[in-house]
Amino acid sequence: MANDDLLSLVGAITGVVGAVTGIAGSIMGYFGLKKTSEIKSLELRLEVIKAAAEVFQSIDSLGELLHRAERSRKAVAAAMGMYNSGAREHWTRQLMADKESLENLSESFDELNIDYSKSNMRELEKAIGEMFALRTILDGIGHRYKESLLEDDRDRQSLRSHVE
Repeated sequence: MANDDLLSLVGAITGVVGAVTGIAGSIMGYFGLKKTSEIKSLELRLEVIKAAAEVFQSIDSLGELLHRAERSRKAVAAAMGMYNSGAREHWTRQLMADKESLENLSESFDELNIDYSKSNMRELEKAIGEMFALRTILDGIGHRYKESLLEDDRDRQSLRSHVE
């Protein structure tokens, strides 16, 4: 009978130790999950800040690129005798539409440029998506005018070769 009492006592002690360990593990798991969530939120906030900086830089540099492309296209068209051509007028209409789009995108960016310190993860994910969408649109506009400048450079080279 002494063995049965000892066995019952050992069983009770291990049960209590197991219960305490389980409760402690649950508490530690909760704190670990909370800490992981805070770190993930911080990472998302940093990603939003990084994306916002890239969009701001794109908006800022794109205005100068459009101005440079416009001057270049006017100069090349005048040198080629095509200043009043339909192609240049079409290009100018596209430029005006892109300038308007740039203004609208700049306003959209201003609406997104808020303090995200109190935002939850869903709001942060949405903001990142919107920033990347803006950046993609800006990159497309920028690519169009970089290509335009390259085309103008080729036309200049062609004009120079005909003069020589």
